[in-house]
Amino acid sequence: MDNKSLTEQVHRYLRLALPLMSRQHIPITPKNYWVWYTYVAGADGELSRTIDAMLKKGEEFSEEKNEALYRQFCEEKHGGELRQIREALQEALRTILEEVQVLTGQTEEYESFVSRSVDTLSEDASAEEIKSLLGKIVDKAKTLESFGRTVRHKLKETTEALEELKKDFEQVKTEAYEDFLTRTPNRKAFNDKLALCIDEASSGNQDLSLLLIDIDDFKRFNDKFGHLIGDEVLKFTARQIREIVKGRDFLARFGGEEFAVILPQTPLAGAAAVGENIRSFFAAAPLKVATTAKDLGTMTVSVGAAHYRQGESSEELLQRSDRALYAAKNGGKNSVVTLSDANDRCG
Repeated sequence: MDNKSLTEQVHRYLRLALPLMSRQHIPITPKNYWVWYTYVAGADGELSRTIDAMLKKGEEFSEEKNEALYRQFCEEKHGGELRQIREALQEALRTILEEVQVLTGQTEEYESFVSRSVDTLSEDASAEEIKSLLGKIVDKAKTLESFGRTVRHKLKETTEALEELKKDFEQVKTEAYEDFLTRTPNRKAFNDKLALCIDEASSGNQDLSLLLIDIDDFKRFNDKFGHLIGDEVLKFTARQIREIVKGRDFLARFGGEEFAVILPQTPLAGAAAVGENIRSFFAAAPLKVATTAKDLGTMTVSVGAAHYRQGESSEELLQRSDRALYAAKNGGKNSVVTLSDANDRCG
């Protein structure tokens, strides 16, 4: 299928999915969109049958049911792929072990044969016996060489299979930890990374800061220009924050129109400076539709920053960062608010 046909197909499915979601009062979130786009595209028969049955019964698509559909038909299928990879890897390793064990047995047999031959030669062997023994040694060596080639071939095939497994695993791992819209790490990847950074900061008594960034009045983009433009705004935001943060800094989509940046080895003042760089960029950047140059106006972001306290959990650091973000939103938006380590008051 050429690019034009693919684009037309995507638009057709989009025109089918969005009205369906609207009629069922389903929020247009990435997870929900993935489920309903897959449904109208007919890409997953089991998903289609499940939704058809729910529609026929007139069931309400509550937040819990939407989440359950996503988990069942996206996350659990990734888990199934991982299980298949693990099983295939176990089989490949068993093959390698068996071949090595057989090869070891062959070499032990050859060593024993050579040892016996040495003993024979140490006696008063006749010329005929020596000739016969030499023939046997040559034959044995040829057999071992041939067997070795066979084993090497089998091991080569197994190694190639392992390389394919490695590629499959990396693909599944990427999909499980990546936000499909913005191509940034998702909430799960963020949680794992934050826990790791807290362990490092705690054990090494190092600085660690966290930024939470929220697009101000994001709903107006969806309401005024449509959800496709809203998606482009999210992708633009992710790209630009990624350009601003450097080194070990870790950007993730936290959820909805909210992003998070983990700043290892960064004090609160440094985090505030990074947050201000992000805020000032978006406040000055004009927004245009890439394909049509249509002017979308401007956008602003609010930023909340907090510094890690020795001994606190990921949840506690997140809560304090969220309080700082709330203060920024409450104080008029388009601002950076830090949470003081000393008295927990925003400033």
